[in-house]
Amino acid sequence: MTTSSQTKLLGIFGNPLAHTLSPKMHSYFAEKTGKDVTYLAFEVEKEDFKPSVLQAKTMGALGFNITSPYKIDVLDVVDVLDAEAKRMGSVNTIVNREGKWCGYNTDGDGFVDSFERILGSFQKKDVLMLGAGGSARSIAYKLAQKGAGSVTISSRTKEKILPIEDLVKEYTKFYACEEIDTDKQYDIVINLTPLGMHPHEEENPFNKYMDMITDKTLCCDLIYNPKKTRFLQEAEAKGAKIMNGLPMLVMQGIYAFELFCDCKLPEECFNEALALFKDFRI
Repeated sequence: MTTSSQTKLLGIFGNPLAHTLSPKMHSYFAEKTGKDVTYLAFEVEKEDFKPSVLQAKTMGALGFNITSPYKIDVLDVVDVLDAEAKRMGSVNTIVNREGKWCGYNTDGDGFVDSFERILGSFQKKDVLMLGAGGSARSIAYKLAQKGAGSVTISSRTKEKILPIEDLVKEYTKFYACEEIDTDKQYDIVINLTPLGMHPHEEENPFNKYMDMITDKTLCCDLIYNPKKTRFLQEAEAKGAKIMNGLPMLVMQGIYAFELFCDCKLPEECFNEALALFKDFRI
């Protein structure tokens, strides 16, 4: 990619970022649309995060994706919050609009839209989510808002569950637990924890609960390195349909790029961006 005096800066803030595929994905979007932007990764420590974001605005940066662990911290430096991001209390995309950082969250729509493309409808289905971090808020909210039958979250961090409950219960049934009830059946099971991520591929966060998985269960893991976690491998062996984190990564990235550049990406970008990572290695 060539740059010019008019090239605008895009990027991603997070820690760690050695695994991120976002620069390659957004570079493809820029090439597809002819936008004069460049996309870089900025791995910063917690104490440097807020000053870095503020400095980037004064430099005229166009926008950034925000990933773990800063999706909630970034609220302190956003000037204007999109209504849904405000409700979720979590931001993964900031856009510089006339010198103000405007915050959005594309995670929830990215997940539900990619889920429907890969696994089908989640309407009226009972969902079990393991983990209550930043992505859990937006995903649980969107699943509930768009028709899930119930949402159950298993987490030992009760203070993270409470804001999710407030988001979800307006739209559907909500349950919280520390230990998963193995007597209950769920249609959809989602791992939102880092357990099973490279270099700890042998870990399965659902190890004690795999008997719950059947050939009718739809199983998701937000991890995409490895592409098929131990959880997804064992679920697939039971006949379950599976989805890793790549489709969500691509779909939320599409929505973020459209916000950055005020454009609409062609429909084929979803499949073409997925194909970019067919043989990726980290």
